Parts: sequence; structure tokens; C-alpha cells
Amino acid sequence: MVYKFWDKLAEGLAGQWTAQALGPALAFWGGGLLAWAWRYGWQALIDWLGALNNTAAYMALAVGGLVLLAASSAAATWLQPTVLRLAEGYWPGPCRRLRFALARQLEKRLLAKEERWQQLADVEPEQRTAEEQAEYAQLDAELAGYPVDPRHLMPTRLGNLLRAAEEYPQVRYGLTTSVCWPRLWLLLSKETQETIADARERLNSATRFLMWGVLFAVWTIWAWWAVPVAVVAAVAAYWGMLSAAGVYSELLRAAVDLHRFALYEELRWPLPSGLADEPVKGRQLSEYLFRGTGGEGLQFTVPPKK
Repeated sequence: MVYKFWDKLAEGLAGQWTAQALGPALAFWGGGLLAWAWRYGWQALIDWLGALNNTAAYMALAVGGLVLLAASSAAATWLQPTVLRLAEGYWPGPCRRLRFALARQLEKRLLAKEERWQQLADVEPEQRTAEEQAEYAQLDAELAGYPVDPRHLMPTRLGNLLRAAEEYPQVRYGLTTSVCWPRLWLLLSKETQETIADARERLNSATRFLMWGVLFAVWTIWAWWAVPVAVVAAVAAYWGMLSAAGVYSELLRAAVDLHRFALYEELRWPLPSGLADEPVKGRQLSEYLFRGTGGEGLQFTVPPKK
């Protein structure tokens, strides 16, 4: 449900990101032209263009190039959600077994890191050495990027970053993200919405760049160097996806931290009485929104008179 929400939102913002969508496509087709010239020489292209010797033909060629650029950019935008999910580790068919096998291996490594983190946490901060303090801080930050529930672990770092952010409202406040986030989104200020949407679009742009980078390898039919270029582009794009996902995840957490009570108030749902009570109230609210149950015995709060 969360993915469908962001896909629909991206459709509404698509017109604002034309340059980001066209840029990688232009680099891809330009690289293909360069690879072709590497194989056959620039003179062949110059001779072909000279043989046209017709303004109408040149205009048709330019229009055809623009149509190709726009169509390929549109196709990349359409495929971007699928590529993002694959990069997260949502692998279909026979690869599902590999996904869960890798997640189980990751769980074992995380358990070892959690044990080491606990050992360092049991030591008073002033008694830790500089090396131990640096290790503690690194483990603390690293473990925060993984889901608390091992059943939610993904086989890729990107998938775990986003899954941890999706899990956060439920773990901390009892709010199911897939149910509560679309409703909370409507209560956010325009500035907050734009900030989160910008972060999400940076993640989407990096995903499209990854796709174009991988596709660049097709030009090996004309130039051997297309594969190294494709590898470098794909690695750079994936690191960009990790960076964007980190920012986006923190913004999601912050939005829930700061604005979750607005959801209670707008729904006239009783506010939690304290930190211990909040996960219970959050689960009740999520259950009510999703299934229409879970609110038995609760009474709506009455908004104060203005």
C-alpha cells in the first residue's frame, strides 16, 4: 500500500522532474552514438548526415531523436518502481528462496553485532577507550538501519534502510505505516510534504540512473569500454540510492515523531496517556482504520470550542 501511495504521488510530481528524467536517457543514447562511432568511425556518420542534404530530413531526424528521448525517459519512469523494489530485494519467482536465505545469513551477522554493541553499552561511557567509543557509535548507527523484527530483514542494504523506516512507526508508536501514513500525509504542511517528496524523488532519480547504467552495457556490441562504464555508473547510482534512502528514511521518522498526534486529533481518537500507553493506542487506531474494529469501548474526544 505504501508503494502504491508513493507511485501515485510520483505521477503528480512527474512534470517537475523532466530534467532529471531526460538527463540519464540523453547520456545513454549519446553514449550509444559514441560507441557506434568508436566502431565505425565518425566519418561514416558525417557522410551519412551529408547525404541527407535536406532541411526536412534534418528536422525529421531531430524530431525523431526527441521522440526517442522522451519515450525512453517515460519508459524508465514507468519501470522505476519495479527496479527500486528489485534493488531492495523483493525478488520474484525462484529468487524468493535466495532472498530469504540471504536474510537469514544477515540475521546471524546482525546478532553478533548486537552482542558486541550490548557489551560496549554495558561499559560506562567515560570508561570506554577511544577505539571502543568509535566502535560503539558505528555499531549504533549501523544497527539503526536494520529492522528490529528479523522477519522483516531484506537481502540488500537499501531494502533494510527503507524497511527499518517503514517499521519504525509500528515499533515505536504502534502505528501501522501502510494504514496510517497516507492519512498522516494529508495532515502535513505543504513545506513538510515538499521536503519529503523531494527526498523521495532523489531516491527515484538515483534508481533511474542505476537502470540506465546497467543498460549501458548493451553498447558492448560496438565498444568494449561500455561494460566498465556501466559498472561504474551502476555502483555510483547504488551509492546514491543508499544516500537518498538514508535521508528519506530519517524524514519519515521525523514526520511521524512530530505529527502523529495530529492523526489522533483529526480522527477524534483518544490521545495516549503516556509513553507506555501509546503503542496500545496506536495498534487500536491502526486496527480501526484498517478493519473497522479495535475501538470497542473507546469514546471519541470532543474538540475544544473555538
